[in-house]
Amino acid sequence: MMTKKIINIVICLILLASAKVRAQHDTCRVALMVPLYLEQIDQTFCDAEPSNNTLKTKPFSFLHFYEGFVIAADSVANTRGMYIDLKVYDVDNDVKKADTAIADPWLIDADMIVGPFYLKPFEVVKRFASENCITIVNPITPRSNIVENHSNVIKVKPSVEAQMTFLDSLVKKHYHANNVFIIREKAEKDSAMIAKINEIAERNIDSCSYVQNSHIVKIIKNNHKRWKYLKIDFEVSDYLTDNISLDINILKENIDDSTAFRNRVININYERDSLNFVKDYASSMRNNLFIVYGNGKVFANEIVNKVTKLTENYPLTVIMLPDWGKFEGLFNDNLMKMRAIYFSDYYVDYQDIRVESFICKFRNRYNTEPAEFAFEGFDIGWYFLNAFHLFGNEMTEKLPYYNIPLFHAEFHFQKNDEFSGYENTFWNIYQFKGYNKIILKTADEK
Repeated sequence: MMTKKIINIVICLILLASAKVRAQHDTCRVALMVPLYLEQIDQTFCDAEPSNNTLKTKPFSFLHFYEGFVIAADSVANTRGMYIDLKVYDVDNDVKKADTAIADPWLIDADMIVGPFYLKPFEVVKRFASENCITIVNPITPRSNIVENHSNVIKVKPSVEAQMTFLDSLVKKHYHANNVFIIREKAEKDSAMIAKINEIAERNIDSCSYVQNSHIVKIIKNNHKRWKYLKIDFEVSDYLTDNISLDINILKENIDDSTAFRNRVININYERDSLNFVKDYASSMRNNLFIVYGNGKVFANEIVNKVTKLTENYPLTVIMLPDWGKFEGLFNDNLMKMRAIYFSDYYVDYQDIRVESFICKFRNRYNTEPAEFAFEGFDIGWYFLNAFHLFGNEMTEKLPYYNIPLFHAEFHFQKNDEFSGYENTFWNIYQFKGYNKIILKTADEK
């Protein structure tokens, strides 16, 4: 837990506003504009007993980003021989604070600005950066329009649209022989994304899949045993799957042959149809791919509960879009049964020795555990300060070819056109296996 002493030390460091990290070669002037809400830090705040509620207050919201960034600056200075002139500005969602920051004469000669975090202040500083040819990094928004017609802007968070490239590779590489069900939350929502997902599925799946008759007979026998135990009436000779009826006697007579099953792409509006159509077209003979798109927590819970029940009769995999990692309470047992696949812009492997080393360093310096922003702050500092050390003023144009190991993601920067800035297009893709999250690789990853 962060003590009063630590709080006061951190506040003093921030109020100095300028932190200089000494080294032997090169110089990089960096402005870090992070929401610190310093006006809320008074004597009463400092005298209050540290608690979990204290850590949830605004002054602590983005503090870990600052702390992670400072560790990165120290590391770059010590290992690369740079002189890093780091100046910290308290800029939250108040545009006046952005106006105050850009009025500082020091900022005109900055090599790089990281932040602000909120959009309106960012627009103010972005115009200033453009007028003075300063590279500006946005660490938090996924909106692609911030890079339009601003070649000096770098956007770290990937857009949802960037997921489609990875989805394309995933379906092509692993699920081309599957039945595909595209499940949307509501009919009127996200039509463009649903259309793109449908196009990806239609283009990549095989027209049909061939399954060995011996495998089909085995599946039918296993299910008949289970239905008999559950006292479910069924016809021994006929078996319904894929919206067709199979004759087990004919299959046995041709046990060394294969049967062709048509692969379909079926769109389901969950608000109207729930999952009623799934059983009509789902296959018990090969895998079914569910691509689920929605942002509602209630929708997410219902899908997980209902699809988990389907796993009793159908082999399946569920790809959850766009960002289901934000939903808490989706039980791991269910996610494993569904072989759930997530897309996430944040994934830290706590088994990685580099991560363990960073956690120890963070604990020793700040007497607390690093939160997500700590890893993000470090990665952004480490990546861009190293890039500047290597490329100097040519850094931005080199970004598409520059890739180094980071903690929470990879940075794959691209431009939409010659007038736009760069945006990161990388998404982590992971799957639940054996109570662990396993990173999946797609064919198009660098």
